[in-house]
Amino acid sequence: MTVISATGNQTLNTLVTSTKSLTAVSTAASQQQASTAQSSAVMIGQTDTTSPVYNITKPVLVWERSSSDLMSSKLASNFSNAGNAARFTGLGAALLERFTTDSSSYSQSVMKQTSAQSASSAANVAAQTQLHTKADNQISLSIKTASGALVDITLGSDDDGLGVQVNVSKGTLSDADRKALAGLAEGFQKAIDGLTAQPPKLDLSGLTKFDTSVLSSVDLHATLGTTHTQTLDFHADATTRSVKSAGNAGTVDISVDMSKRALLGTDSQQKQALNSYLKQINSAGNRGNADESLMAMFKDAFTALNSNYGDTATTYKSRGSEPVYFSLTKTDKNMMTGLADFTASISQTPVDTTNPMRPDETDTFSYQVSQASTITGTGTQDRNITQKQQSHLVARYHQSLTPGLQLNLTSDRNSQNYLYYQIDDKSESTTSVQYHKGALVSASVDQSASHLTHIQKYVKGALESDITTPESTSKTTDLLGKLQSAWENNAPRMSFRDYLNHQALPDLSSLVLMESDPAALKNK
Repeated sequence: MTVISATGNQTLNTLVTSTKSLTAVSTAASQQQASTAQSSAVMIGQTDTTSPVYNITKPVLVWERSSSDLMSSKLASNFSNAGNAARFTGLGAALLERFTTDSSSYSQSVMKQTSAQSASSAANVAAQTQLHTKADNQISLSIKTASGALVDITLGSDDDGLGVQVNVSKGTLSDADRKALAGLAEGFQKAIDGLTAQPPKLDLSGLTKFDTSVLSSVDLHATLGTTHTQTLDFHADATTRSVKSAGNAGTVDISVDMSKRALLGTDSQQKQALNSYLKQINSAGNRGNADESLMAMFKDAFTALNSNYGDTATTYKSRGSEPVYFSLTKTDKNMMTGLADFTASISQTPVDTTNPMRPDETDTFSYQVSQASTITGTGTQDRNITQKQQSHLVARYHQSLTPGLQLNLTSDRNSQNYLYYQIDDKSESTTSVQYHKGALVSASVDQSASHLTHIQKYVKGALESDITTPESTSKTTDLLGKLQSAWENNAPRMSFRDYLNHQALPDLSSLVLMESDPAALKNK
């Protein structure tokens, strides 16, 4: 026989009651979990409304549209990575290559969502729009076709989202348009990869290689980062190319005038001039102690914008109120650089905290270089050609007294051992060519170069020496005289005019190229 005492009954009733209460809480938690779909509520303590509630939320991916296509697969793969370089890998090329099979508009995005809102909620739609228009990291490519259609491509990325969009408007795309668009895929991706590299690069040459009879213009815009923002604005069409890039290190600004195609030289002539300019840019960077990554961006952009010019011309139409047409000869081109006119500048962000004892000693670097050409007169028989090249370098920087030792200037005089450089260099080259009644009557080039170097030497905070060294050279070269000498030595029985028109001429283009080093100009 089993005997249950009063005390035993009370214990059993308490156990049953506790079990029912636990079951009720468990059921309520299950219902709460089911109702939130993507989050679970864990309640600590009793049912007191003042007790804290902790939401443990598992992020989910929200897609703008069905994610079964190849582009969505690429987005999903890239989104799992961190950093712009990995996020944007291959996306630009894929969006342009899509035109080989599809000319319609397209939009897709993927976002991490931690709230329980639906994928189609107003907040999600707003976030998707933000990815396509004003993301933390935004790259957009805008292309106009010669037929009038406009293609806008955007890539956007932030911490919680990645999106791409293609919008085709103002017309339809022909087969030639689609082929030309796809032809820019590699160039677009290289530009993206360069911008997202560390340090950033300006790889834009692929965006200048397009047929302007099919695509009338290409524009690339980028804004990357929030704390240290890097921006880019690039434009190219039949008459103008330009790029401006600004970031933490400084600013690069280049513009090329493609309208005077009659002055463009041969490929070898252009290469010679480009190499000469790059050599001088390198020299300026070394003399001014410029930031290497910023100088690399400047040289890359300068090269890209002054390459792949396309067809040249022999006739030039002036821009005056009444048009005047000039026909240029190989003799004219032979006395020019062969490059299109341009303006180019690089400005390094000043550093004014290098020396706390002398805050006025700012570290700076600024360099400008340009070429400008004019063709004037009443017509081909009476024409004047002038081409001017100029450069100017201004730089200030500190250097250790011991080569290879990094400076660490403080308020302690024992740290104040250094050289302070102040550089101011200028160079110029002006070529002038004149024709009268069809005859070449004058051709010369005036050149000058100057270096001004000011060096202050400090030892334990005391100025020990202060030296300024000026150096300058100027010279004039008679180009007409060199042509006449070549004529007399090679074809004296031929008229000088026939010699210029029908014979191989000595290469004078190297003589007109600007030289920024006074010593080198003296020996040129």
